[in-house]
Amino acid sequence: MTPAQLTREHPVPGLVVFQPRRGFRYAMEPFLLASWSLEPCLPASAADLGCGSGIMALLLARMGVSVTGYDVRPEWIDLARRSAVQSASPATFVLADVRSVQAAAADLALLNPPYQAVGCGPASPDPWKAAARTELNGTLAELIAAGARLGRRLCVVLPQARADEGEAALCAAGLHLARRCDLDDSLSLLEGDRGEGPCRWERASLRVGGGWSERALGLYARLGARLLPPTT
Repeated sequence: MTPAQLTREHPVPGLVVFQPRRGFRYAMEPFLLASWSLEPCLPASAADLGCGSGIMALLLARMGVSVTGYDVRPEWIDLARRSAVQSASPATFVLADVRSVQAAAADLALLNPPYQAVGCGPASPDPWKAAARTELNGTLAELIAAGARLGRRLCVVLPQARADEGEAALCAAGLHLARRCDLDDSLSLLEGDRGEGPCRWERASLRVGGGWSERALGLYARLGARLLPPTT
């Protein structure tokens, strides 16, 4: 893409992330998922599955984690690599379908998958948005199975309407549901690991009154990021 087709974002000091000016752009989910995944511990290594712009991998690499981001679309890998160079980040980005990647399991795998199954709702005419929003390159169950193989812990963000489906996929992939966080009535964060015991289930709000909640602000602060005031 040409420079005129891109924006240059600075989500945290010292970090540069290139995104298409038009088309799919990251929102809150990668920040919420990346920060929440760090609450049990800071992993030594991580895998970002379907990394897109590379925002989660770049955020974790900035904190000293050895991260590899995978994506099946070469245009995303190109942008993520450009962002890593501009940010002087050691994050590595690999063009690959995570369903066929053979690699040693990292301490942590992160997955912000497409939220819409094929045939459920209209497909975007924009190929970037279509691939990011619709399961064109693997079902939720297939992507979670890949995450279970590539990470000793797997953290996933999903719309709450698909959270139970995500839990079932974690179980089918041989992982135990260790944590779940439901954010308002919109998103669910799930963590599967290789342990056992009861699930730690949290319900939290992202907004309070006309502003962000302390929970939302704290998740961003852990990454050194700042939330702008809500627009609506």
